Order: sequence, then C-alpha cells, then structure tokens
Amino acid sequence: TNSVKGFYNKYPGIHIATGKTLTIKGDGSLTASSNGYACGIGCGYEGINAGNIVIEGGTITATGGYGCAGIGGGIHGSSCGDITITGGYIDATGGYYNTGAGAAGIGSGNYGSSCGNITITGGIITATGGNNNSAGIGCGSNGSCGDITITDGVTSVTARKGNGAPNSIGASSTGSCGTVTIGGIVTG
Repeated sequence: TNSVKGFYNKYPGIHIATGKTLTIKGDGSLTASSNGYACGIGCGYEGINAGNIVIEGGTITATGGYGCAGIGGGIHGSSCGDITITGGYIDATGGYYNTGAGAAGIGSGNYGSSCGNITITGGIITATGGNNNSAGIGCGSNGSCGDITITDGVTSVTARKGNGAPNSIGASSTGSCGTVTIGGIVTG
C-alpha cells in the first residue's frame, strides 16, 4: 500500500524522466496526487515533462492538480510520452484550473499540454475529466494527445467528460487528438 504526493506545488506525485518508462505492476495499491499544479502520475508545471507510463496491475488512484491530468500531461506546455494500460484497477481524475479549463483523467492537461498515444488493452478503468471542457480519456482544454486505442480485451472502461466537453473519450472542446479506435471500430 503506497501513497505519494508531490513535494512541491509544481511537481507530480510520481514523475517519470523524459525518455524513460515507468511500469507499475503487482497486486498492491497506489494513491498518487499533486500538491498543486501537477499530475498524480506524469508531468509537472510548465515544461516539467515526463516519459512513458505503463500500468500492468494493481489498484491505482491518481488525481491531478489544477489543470493537470490524473495520469499524463500537466499544464502550460508540459508533455508526456505514451500511456499504456494492460491491467489493474485504475481511477484517474483530472483537475480543473478555472471556469474554462480542465484536464483529462487520463491524457493531457490544459494550456498547451500534450501526451503521446493512449492504449488500453485490459483492466477496469474509470477516468473523469476536470470540471470544464475536458474528456475523461483524451485531452484537456487547449491540450492534445496522440491516437487512443481501447481494445476488446478491456474488462470495463468508464469515461466521464467535464462540463461543456464534446467527448468522454477523445478531444476536448478546444483540443485535438489523433484517431480514436474502440473495439476495432474507428470513432473519430
């Protein structure tokens, strides 16, 4: 059982160095959160970028701070690599920044944040976008992400969009993402 929180308000609960990959697996539990302007797992504030994130198992609860994803990209131009989930129980919640800007539960934050491809092939996932204009899985306000692929092997995916967002999975109202493929069907 592990619980981590960013030590300073611009740093995530767990940071992955650019070009590196964090792999989380096993039967334990992990709770990761920001202490302000950063992700639960992933990026920090304004250029504190992150590498790739792989989750293979465990019970993971990740909560983003202001405008930052629960798992993925931060705020003000922070970018992370690919996000891959193959198993586990994941509950990820994006943070909101103000009345017009929120972050994805899994994906990118806002104000120029980005993340790579998001691939989900297993597990039980709940992803909730920040309060405004952000997808549950995908991108936050004025953010971007790569392709999103969710295969048939996933036990359960629940994605909740923030207020005013057009998609629960995919692009935010002011962001962009690549191709969205769910169960082999291209949806966007």
